[in-house]
Amino acid sequence: MSTNDSDRLINLEMAVAHLQHDFETLHGVALELQTELRELTQRLMRIEQRMERVEEPPEARSPDEERPPHW
Repeated sequence: MSTNDSDRLINLEMAVAHLQHDFETLHGVALELQTELRELTQRLMRIEQRMERVEEPPEARSPDEERPPHW
Protein backbone atom coordinates (compact mmCIF):
# COMPACT_ATOMS: atom_id res chain seq x y z
CA MET A 1 0.00 0.00 0.00
CA SER A 2 1.42 3.35 -0.95
CA THR A 3 1.73 6.32 1.39
CA ASN A 4 -1.05 8.13 -0.47
CA ASP A 5 -3.40 5.15 -0.03
CA SER A 6 -2.40 4.79 3.61
CA ASP A 7 -3.11 8.49 4.29
CA ARG A 8 -6.42 8.20 2.51
CA LEU A 9 -7.38 5.15 4.58
CA ILE A 10 -6.41 6.91 7.80
CA ASN A 11 -8.49 9.95 6.81
CA LEU A 12 -11.48 7.73 6.03
CA GLU A 13 -11.14 5.91 9.35
CA MET A 14 -10.97 9.23 11.19
CA ALA A 15 -14.05 10.47 9.34
CA VAL A 16 -15.95 7.30 10.24
CA ALA A 17 -14.89 7.64 13.89
CA HIS A 18 -16.16 11.24 13.97
CA LEU A 19 -19.42 10.20 12.33
CA GLN A 20 -19.89 7.40 14.86
CA HIS A 21 -19.33 9.86 17.70
CA ASP A 22 -21.78 12.35 16.18
CA PHE A 23 -24.33 9.57 15.63
CA GLU A 24 -24.07 8.43 19.26
CA THR A 25 -24.44 12.03 20.46
CA LEU A 26 -27.52 12.59 18.29
CA HIS A 27 -28.98 9.28 19.40
CA GLY A 28 -28.62 10.35 23.03
CA VAL A 29 -30.30 13.67 22.29
CA ALA A 30 -33.13 11.89 20.47
CA LEU A 31 -33.70 9.61 23.48
CA GLU A 32 -33.78 12.62 25.82
CA LEU A 33 -36.27 14.39 23.57
CA GLN A 34 -38.42 11.27 23.39
CA THR A 35 -38.55 11.11 27.20
CA GLU A 36 -39.33 14.82 27.45
CA LEU A 37 -42.05 14.53 24.82
CA ARG A 38 -43.62 11.62 26.68
CA GLU A 39 -43.60 13.59 29.96
CA LEU A 40 -45.05 16.70 28.30
CA THR A 41 -47.75 14.63 26.63
CA GLN A 42 -48.74 13.14 29.99
CA ARG A 43 -48.81 16.60 31.60
CA LEU A 44 -50.97 17.92 28.77
CA MET A 45 -53.40 15.03 29.20
CA ARG A 46 -53.69 15.75 32.93
CA ILE A 47 -54.30 19.45 32.24
CA GLU A 48 -56.96 18.59 29.64
CA GLN A 49 -58.68 16.30 32.16
CA ARG A 50 -58.69 19.10 34.75
CA MET A 51 -60.10 21.52 32.21
CA GLU A 52 -62.88 19.07 31.36
CA ARG A 53 -63.81 18.82 35.05
CA VAL A 54 -63.79 22.61 35.41
CA GLU A 55 -65.91 23.05 32.30
CA GLU A 56 -68.57 20.58 33.46
CA PRO A 57 -71.84 22.35 34.18
CA PRO A 58 -72.78 22.51 37.85
CA GLU A 59 -75.42 20.11 39.02
CA ALA A 60 -78.94 21.43 38.65
CA ARG A 61 -80.51 22.47 41.93
CA SER A 62 -84.09 23.22 42.60
CA PRO A 63 -84.58 26.54 44.41
CA ASP A 64 -87.55 24.95 46.21
CA GLU A 65 -85.26 22.37 47.83
CA GLU A 66 -82.69 24.86 49.10
CA ARG A 67 -83.01 26.60 52.42
CA PRO A 68 -82.53 30.34 52.47
CA PRO A 69 -79.12 31.49 53.73
CA HIS A 70 -80.57 33.04 56.90
CA TRP A 71 -81.87 29.72 58.27
